[in-house]
Amino acid sequence: MPATAPFLDVARLEGGSQVNLDLRNLVALQDLELKIAILQKQIAEIPGQIAAHQQEMARLDQAHQGRVAHSQELAKRRRTFEGEVDLMRARLSRLKDQLMTVKTNKEYTAMLHEIQTAETQIRQEEDKVLDIMEEMEGLEAELKKDETELRARTQEIERSIRACESSVPDLETALARLREEKASIEALVEAELLARYRRIADMRKGVALAEARNELCTACHVRIRPQVYADLMKMEGIFACDSCSRILYLRESV
Repeated sequence: MPATAPFLDVARLEGGSQVNLDLRNLVALQDLELKIAILQKQIAEIPGQIAAHQQEMARLDQAHQGRVAHSQELAKRRRTFEGEVDLMRARLSRLKDQLMTVKTNKEYTAMLHEIQTAETQIRQEEDKVLDIMEEMEGLEAELKKDETELRARTQEIERSIRACESSVPDLETALARLREEKASIEALVEAELLARYRRIADMRKGVALAEARNELCTACHVRIRPQVYADLMKMEGIFACDSCSRILYLRESV
């Protein structure tokens, strides 16, 4: 356990005091537990991350399919209008044929009016076809671009999913190693002190120790009483912050 060995080497302790050794072990224990908590959180978040990636991929595909469906609908409308134009042209052709058979000016005038109305309707329907063709042309260009971007983004998301999945074994291996180190250090801490550490950690979101720096508790930022700070400097006892109850230590002493 190279990461925690300095905390276990009594020969390297300043003055070799038991208090100094206890604090070293507790600091090492807390550092390990915080690392363990981070790894556990990372592992726990991976299924959610994968699900989020999959949902994004589904949304992108759904949006693309929506644009494809719109393109297909435009093509269907175009065919419908073109079919109506063909019918109108056939009717117009019959009207022109009938025009040659009318015998009175009244009938001729009425027939001309009907022909003009038919021609107007044909132009209107042809304009609709042209509008649809123009929209389809723009949409086709968008679809080609969209397909390229969708393919690239899908590949990127799939890589992210694979990375998430492949990271789990390494994270679990690192977690198991840290738990072994934690167990080794716990075995070196006196039972009553370890129980005290646990009680404080439970109350303080896993952080039972706080560094004392410039006569302040760095966890709650409350000033430490001068006598307590002086005693802490001597490393002759275990002292706690009067405000947050965390066990205090001096970084240079551990």
